[in-house]
Amino acid sequence: MNKKLYSSYPQARLPDKALPIYKTGGFQGKSRVVTNLILLRWPNGRPCHLVNLWMTHKCLSTAARDSPKTLAGLITHLVRYCYNKNTSFFDFDEDDFVALKELLVQETIPTATGFRYKRNNNRTGQIQHTTLGFLYWVTNNHPELCTNPIVGLENSGANITISLKTNYKSGEQYLDHPEIVSAVPYNDDKAPIPESTIQILQDEIFRKHDWEELPAESRLKFIKDPELYSASNLYLYERRMFSIRMMKLMGMRPEELYDLDLFLNQNVKESKEIVAFTKKRGTPPPVRRFKIDASAARQFQNYLDARYRYIEFLDSRKTTVLQPNNIFLGYNGGTFKKESLTKELDRLCEGTKLSGIRVCYSMFRHRFITREINIRLEARFAKTPELKNGWTIGLRDEICREVIALTGHADPSSLYHYFHSEYNATTSDSSYSKMLRAGQELESAREELVSLHHQSKLRKLDFSQEVAALQSQINALQELIQKNK
Repeated sequence: MNKKLYSSYPQARLPDKALPIYKTGGFQGKSRVVTNLILLRWPNGRPCHLVNLWMTHKCLSTAARDSPKTLAGLITHLVRYCYNKNTSFFDFDEDDFVALKELLVQETIPTATGFRYKRNNNRTGQIQHTTLGFLYWVTNNHPELCTNPIVGLENSGANITISLKTNYKSGEQYLDHPEIVSAVPYNDDKAPIPESTIQILQDEIFRKHDWEELPAESRLKFIKDPELYSASNLYLYERRMFSIRMMKLMGMRPEELYDLDLFLNQNVKESKEIVAFTKKRGTPPPVRRFKIDASAARQFQNYLDARYRYIEFLDSRKTTVLQPNNIFLGYNGGTFKKESLTKELDRLCEGTKLSGIRVCYSMFRHRFITREINIRLEARFAKTPELKNGWTIGLRDEICREVIALTGHADPSSLYHYFHSEYNATTSDSSYSKMLRAGQELESAREELVSLHHQSKLRKLDFSQEVAALQSQINALQELIQKNK
């Protein structure tokens, strides 16, 4: 198994420039703080200086936490290839570009039933574009190191000849090469997560924290320190449920959920509004505001209360909370990283029958977008029924522009797929939207019920008869909705 070739640093202070001191004739050094810095090394452990200069440049140009790591993962393939072939970046040419492509396309990994390709064409294409982008950057920013240009346009004498093309959406230019593999459509890329799947995840969260079903490892922790285990168990349950509920409610990117600002959201119960920063959209990041109902506001406040209770408990133990200003706390006050959100979802899936099904946070985002478009379509239909006879460009663009204010997309065209799919579903079946709205109301009620049910068991309270009666009514209504879809 190949070792990871990069390390991440949340914050690093690097030398920036030297300013002359006129009185003494000397110089004064200035430093610069870089957040989310990624540094790479060769497989033998030595620093990969040119790549690190490029990565520093990239890290300085974005406030997104994940983008530098994504770039590092992509450029790693070039670093490993050059090391294994004992060739330098400056000697990398057309033959090497083709050889790297073949390596990426043909690489396989073992599975339970044999072997499968390690990556699809979309991933391979990203690696190829990143390779060209890095080598083009070296050519233009450090020409003194290059005997010949590494990457350049036709007749430039470069090792690799590229052409410039324009992205029709953004209008930005990008590098192209005949050997870049053709993209393939993602399988089920825009599928919203079903409510049944969310319920399975929430049930698994409860199962992991049920006092009566503690696994052996947890029982040992409980015996060793009952108070710490009980306090941590209740908080971790609330944190995991909160993550699922917020993704349902706002369809954010995981990084945006992780970076929810405590100060801006301290009065959600009164304001009925959640404030989130939009990642991948520059510095400072744009702010999005989500209007929510009383039930959602109450659930948000319940989590904050659980978080504060956990901090108070840790303070009583004289335990330092390492991230006191973060929305999420780690076990026993330790560090909780953004990647932990994704890992927790993966672990939940492993413990259920969802292990063989594609489940990811992007499906919550697709669910949110679909519903926001449906709400706006219904509002337009109520005002102008003729719109059901056929959509217009104006209708599509107006709705998509409104929804990107909530999703953080830069271009309304990114939501066209959702619009067309939802418009067809809404107009092809007159009962669709009514059933969707009824389903949304039932989901809100079920969220409250799940919370009551789990809290009663975790806190050793007996609401079993009341919860069972309400659950029976909700199940009957859900079955009715399913029959009439």
